[in-house]
Amino acid sequence: MKFRKSTLSIFLIMTLFMSIINSSFTFATDAFDYSAAVLRMKQLGILDSSVSNVTKVMTRGEFAKAVVIADNLIDVASAVEGSTVFPDVASYSALSGYVNILLNKQLISGMADGKFHPEASITYSEICTALVKLLGYADSDLKGTWPSNYLSKASSLKITDNLGLKKNDKVTIRNAAVMFDRLLNTNVKSGGTSGTNNASQVMFSDSINLYSDCIIEDNSESYSNLASDEVLTDKGVLHIADNTSKLQVGTTYRLKIEDGEITKVYGKVKETETITVNSMVGSIIYYEEAGKEKNMTLPASISYYYHGEKKDYKSVSSLLLTNMSIIFDSSTNTAGNYAVITDPIYSKPQLASDFNPLSDKLGDITFDADTKIIKNGKTITKGQINDMDVVYSVTDINGNNKYVLVVENYIEGNITAFLANAYSSNGIQIDKTSYNYSNDMDIAKLSSFTAGELVAIILGYDGKVVDIKNIDHKAGSIGEYIILGNSKTSDNLADNEILTDKGTLTYMNDLGSLEVGSKYELYVNDSLITKINNKENSTENYVITEKTGLEMKWKNNNNEVNSMKLPKSTVYYYHGKNVNYNTAVAAINAFSSIILSKGNSNEEYEYVVIVDPYFSVPKVFMRGDTEFWNEIQNSKYSYVYRDEMYTMNPFNIVSYDVVYFVSDIWDKSCYIYVNNKIVYGFIDSFAPSKINPSSIKVNGETYELSQYLDKTKLSNSYTGQSIKLIIGVDGKVVDVY
Repeated sequence: MKFRKSTLSIFLIMTLFMSIINSSFTFATDAFDYSAAVLRMKQLGILDSSVSNVTKVMTRGEFAKAVVIADNLIDVASAVEGSTVFPDVASYSALSGYVNILLNKQLISGMADGKFHPEASITYSEICTALVKLLGYADSDLKGTWPSNYLSKASSLKITDNLGLKKNDKVTIRNAAVMFDRLLNTNVKSGGTSGTNNASQVMFSDSINLYSDCIIEDNSESYSNLASDEVLTDKGVLHIADNTSKLQVGTTYRLKIEDGEITKVYGKVKETETITVNSMVGSIIYYEEAGKEKNMTLPASISYYYHGEKKDYKSVSSLLLTNMSIIFDSSTNTAGNYAVITDPIYSKPQLASDFNPLSDKLGDITFDADTKIIKNGKTITKGQINDMDVVYSVTDINGNNKYVLVVENYIEGNITAFLANAYSSNGIQIDKTSYNYSNDMDIAKLSSFTAGELVAIILGYDGKVVDIKNIDHKAGSIGEYIILGNSKTSDNLADNEILTDKGTLTYMNDLGSLEVGSKYELYVNDSLITKINNKENSTENYVITEKTGLEMKWKNNNNEVNSMKLPKSTVYYYHGKNVNYNTAVAAINAFSSIILSKGNSNEEYEYVVIVDPYFSVPKVFMRGDTEFWNEIQNSKYSYVYRDEMYTMNPFNIVSYDVVYFVSDIWDKSCYIYVNNKIVYGFIDSFAPSKINPSSIKVNGETYELSQYLDKTKLSNSYTGQSIKLIIGVDGKVVDVY
């Protein structure tokens, strides 16, 4: 009995070791995949990495070593080398240490002849007995006689499923690898008195702390909150003792962990498959594979992790962005247990100050001929990179799908505080709002700045400060604006004002011109335009010469007449307001200007701007006014519209006519418009007062005064006096007599 007990003990230890190595894996032989179990045993050292023929029988010596390693006893075994009780085990050999420690733990014994026989084969009954005992079970826990009771228990614990071995069979290396693999994933017996058969919730591999299987969810490249020698795992943040070890994000590794430090990397537990997101619609991901676009529906049955947090399936679709990667733990995508989502990988930020668009380099970033440059979600050219931009080279987690990201995000204001903790400066406060520094911020620059200074802090893609600059005045923020009107198109706008789709803005005289109907990127501080960044689009411009119903005629550059209908568009603008299609059509008259802008697809129009004909400052014609007459005759305005009739004869203009020079906004089609309305009567009153009137009541009817009326001409007028009102095209008084 002593021999049998010792033999069973050593087999138990060896089996335990093999099981630990493979505990986190799906049972290899369930799919008869012996190779996976063998590979994992080699990673842990339970099997010698040089073993090539895994169909040969495992020996007692190989089993002894495997058990010592599996039971995490290698250091203890080394300490007890130097003596032996068996004549066929050499002193001071590694095997002597393995055998001695197993003898001390009563897990092995010699054979009946007093020898150990390290080259003898291990049997199925001996391994099953060893494995079951390693799990904490004793003879008193099992019913029946040996070896049937131990074979039955091994079977109920799923350690021997599908192996088809009998009690006296010799066990091959690959079969032993599978049994160790399963053992490591099996729960040990719960504590309690002898006879208690229940399993605990602790796996054997965890009970001996031989290794941990960890999902690598982030490293310092994928998550800026980690140091270069740290990884984020499903078991927390771990330090890598050998920081030359590069652990692939998304992969499960078998690791040795001691006091929060990874001291050894055994290898990968499973292979992974990565896809990089191009776009997402609902739960369908679009991605490229071998140059072809493919799609897949995200499986709902697996767990998703992002920066260490488990994400609800419904939230995944709103989380994913272009160039994010999804790393699945199996090649089938849908059959795995988890997926890790990673952000794109960003290079060190480069500031675009003084960047030369003709150059192919910006710091460490290279612009190839086919490099895609993205800014604000749009593709741009190098020439559209501005001084305040931060530029990154971006790839997916595997270094593919490269593009250049341009970030324009800066804050202007006065420094109100420098933020610091007990160890370092970690942020800055601008106008009482706090911002953290990026890891790439040159903290030494802060020594030249003081509280109260007007500065611009430049933010990177993550909203953290990458640089700080002194500024003389605020440039404001950049935005897209459609120019809908100016002082030429509206009497309500001053010479330095423009009407946009976002309201009225003012600009400095040296800023340059802004074309009505075009879209621009503008820097705006409050309502002041400080800089024109660039024009965003091209437009189609038409001057309507005649309109009948929905049909409108216009002339091209060759003076050829064409016809058109107002095209369908996303948005119509008239007098600076968004109007519907019917209102837009009704607003168009002869000499109206129409500006159409193509959308990104270039298939339909993004917007249409309608501008009324431009009327010059009204001027009352009087016979004898030679200067004005010469202006009329020598102008490019070739015909006269008066009394709802067109004529080529300027002599139809008579005294007291209000004359306008009319054109489209591009001065292509021009004519003279004459308004000949005169009101005779007696003054009833002035409003709001005689001193500064805005309207006058004559014969019981009120008339507004035009901004072009010389109000000094009313200074000698009084209530009850006879007066002649000259009315302009807008119904307002432009002159009095």
